[in-house]
Amino acid sequence: MIMYKHLLILIFLAPSIFSQDISVKFFEALIQDKPELTDFINKEELEYSLRLGIEYDNVKNKFFIGNEIPEEIREGVISGKYEYNVAIEPHAGMKIGETRFALTIPDIQFRKEYYYNDGMISATTFYTRKWQKLESKYFTFRLEEPKYFNEYCVKRLDQFVDLIADTLGFTIAERRILEKEKIGYIFCKDEASVEKITGFRAKGMAILGTDEIVTSYQTHFHEVAHILINYKLKKSGLYTLPFFMEGFAVAVGGRGGMAPRVVTDLGYYLEKSSILTYDSIITNDGFYNNDASMSYAVAGLYNSFLLHELGGEKYLELYRKFNGNLEFINNTNLNSLILPAKTKWNSFLEDYKKPPDIYFDKIDTNTLFDGGNMGSMNILKNGYIKFSMPQYIFIDFLNNRISKSLYKSRIFLADFPQDSSKWESIFQYGIFADSVSLKVIDFFNDEIVINYNKNLSIENLNVPVQAYRFKFYVNGTIFSIDDSKGFVISGIILRSLYYK
Repeated sequence: MIMYKHLLILIFLAPSIFSQDISVKFFEALIQDKPELTDFINKEELEYSLRLGIEYDNVKNKFFIGNEIPEEIREGVISGKYEYNVAIEPHAGMKIGETRFALTIPDIQFRKEYYYNDGMISATTFYTRKWQKLESKYFTFRLEEPKYFNEYCVKRLDQFVDLIADTLGFTIAERRILEKEKIGYIFCKDEASVEKITGFRAKGMAILGTDEIVTSYQTHFHEVAHILINYKLKKSGLYTLPFFMEGFAVAVGGRGGMAPRVVTDLGYYLEKSSILTYDSIITNDGFYNNDASMSYAVAGLYNSFLLHELGGEKYLELYRKFNGNLEFINNTNLNSLILPAKTKWNSFLEDYKKPPDIYFDKIDTNTLFDGGNMGSMNILKNGYIKFSMPQYIFIDFLNNRISKSLYKSRIFLADFPQDSSKWESIFQYGIFADSVSLKVIDFFNDEIVINYNKNLSIENLNVPVQAYRFKFYVNGTIFSIDDSKGFVISGIILRSLYYK
């Protein structure tokens, strides 16, 4: 690569693909944030980025959100403070007309990649152009490895959009636009692919410039929630106080691979034990000065309360008040907040686990269907399922059967590496227990739906065990039991656990 002093005199290799003249004008427009920057975007890509009508204050070119050059770096380049490199970079499978090029500033370890094909195109378009395509009611999917995805995931994602549409009061017109234009869902085989596309070490993220989700999770409801609330707001600031932004996404969508209740249960424990309280993480600094797993959990719990207390319309009014530019977010303090009375919050906490997802009853005498070594269960009248089982069992509800020959659960393959050949006989849910913990995993979308741990529970109860069997109740709604046409229990032996 050749070192240059000024960005405006770049000379590109392969001028037939991306000429010197185009490069000079593009970088001039990018560095100086000129209005004609839009002229360099591929026309179809520009239309795609604007399809949902989401706008952000003081953002002239939505397409470049996340790919702009920070102001202090732009000023340094223009003044000649920074030396930089620009080079065309080869990429396997590129066709004539496609170009990938990178701007790097070695002194500050800055790098930005850009992609060109009859105009600038997004990284998602560039990297997924050969991936499998699929459409649903609300999504266009790009699948890097289709065997890790299935129709159940599609169904759950569409159902989630309908849920949020109801919660936030989407109009009929707003729903129809979503059906027509759709959210992009880029499903990557692993985190390395997410990083390659986004430039960030993350398991998934919402791409605001193109209203897409790039993720290694089959059903990343959390990131979809970010797109949906922005869609409802239509025009907003680019930044929202993280207590509300991440809190909302946790409250309705959990966190990657974990259902909402799994995350907010941790928040409940942290709040009730005073290890971390909601009022200590409301500010931007307060939120980010704590471990993310803790601040997300508590914020999610409090935003669940706000949605319950205020309803969708008033919640959106509150959310919008803490949305703006970065300076506004950094300077927001507790005096800026008018929140519901603390007595209502305390009342919400008292009722939080009514009804509980799981509970224990050591003196229970309900008769169970005996499944031998597989365990036993019975669907009770109150909607709970009683389990009496060894260390683990698998359970399948017949309404959710999928084509297993075309699908592989990555969480099963990762957690039980010695049992990969048994995936064909594994059912939808895996239930795992020991004396201090209880976990329920939905293998059809690799989501943890229950995660009890005695040491992270206010009750601090062991999982009851009698005659080498763990006994507990699970709320049938976890399994959508009302829609079930029956169930099957599997008691296969897992070598990965047996030989630990």
